Amino acid sequence: MMNISDYNQNAQKAVSQGMETFFNWQKQALENTLTMVEEGIAVQEKNLNETRKQYQDWEQNMNRELNSQKEQYKSMVLKISESYFPESKNQIEQAEKLYEENIGGMVEKTREMVGSSIERNIETTLTFEKEWLNKLRENYTSGAENLRKQYDLMMSLQPEQKEKTAEKKSAGKTETNK
Repeated sequence: MMNISDYNQNAQKAVSQGMETFFNWQKQALENTLTMVEEGIAVQEKNLNETRKQYQDWEQNMNRELNSQKEQYKSMVLKISESYFPESKNQIEQAEKLYEENIGGMVEKTREMVGSSIERNIETTLTFEKEWLNKLRENYTSGAENLRKQYDLMMSLQPEQKEKTAEKKSAGKTETNK
């Protein structure tokens, strides 16, 4: 037959080992989860860089095509207008220059402002996600450490509680024996 104190020691040892396993699993699961989030943020950054490059290539191709079409249109308009009004070439060139100085410049500045605003917002969001993840990791790590300390403290107090219980029992037995 098993002694009660042996049984209690075995039970405490099993609980201790179970809690140790639990703490290790918790730590590993947390690390795996946070690592996956970090990898996701890294992929977002990589995708952002690739998207920027694709957008720049697309924009260059579109501008090249637009400029080509604009030159073809300008050439046709100049030929038609010169055939009917020989002095109109200067007027068309002045109108084009006025357009480029006023509207063309404004459109370009607006496009740049919108593009840089979008990029700043995306970068700010990614920076916030990184800071949030670091803080989350710090909080969870701290919480896990505090849980371990509390458990260790609780386990270290158990022998003292056993001694007090044993003293009370022995004191109670001596009083009843009197």
